[in-house]
Amino acid sequence: AGLPPEMLSIVPGNPRTMGDAMITDPHADVVTFTGSVRVGKHIAATAGYKRLVLELGGNDPLIVMDDLSDADLDKAAELAVKGATANSGQRCTAVKRILVVEKVADKFAELVLAKAKKLKSGDPMDPDTDVGCVIHERAAREFEGRVDDAVSKGAKLLHGNDRRGALYPVTVVDHIPYTCELVKEET
Repeated sequence: AGLPPEMLSIVPGNPRTMGDAMITDPHADVVTFTGSVRVGKHIAATAGYKRLVLELGGNDPLIVMDDLSDADLDKAAELAVKGATANSGQRCTAVKRILVVEKVADKFAELVLAKAKKLKSGDPMDPDTDVGCVIHERAAREFEGRVDDAVSKGAKLLHGNDRRGALYPVTVVDHIPYTCELVKEET
């Protein structure tokens, strides 16, 4: 707002074919990017000596301690489900994993499961839908594959993982081994 038109340029196109040209252009004083760590690392290595603002992917945890009252534990479960499912979980600030002290973990999982089961997945244009599609079917397949992998390594699938095209409904997985992609990567 308030910038002269020549100060802002919007260049639509395929980043694979024009990205390097844009980030190495000597007329670009600063490069900003929001996206994956892989692409961010490429930009950092390629852009040269110019200012960079990189907002890269994260694997944001929600940590639940054992000193919560029952009401606070219920509120934590509500925040966990909302934090993980708003915008179909496609926000850089979304809850991606939940670390829970063992003493309250089973009770917390029950609360999360009950709240997750109440959410309706489906057509994002339907006002009764809580969780719509993800960006594309390839992403939904990746999520499904990461959950399948975790289950094959001992995780417990409590709900979901029934992808239909780009629709990846709310899924609850417990006791995920820390070596799984589902834990290590932003999903």
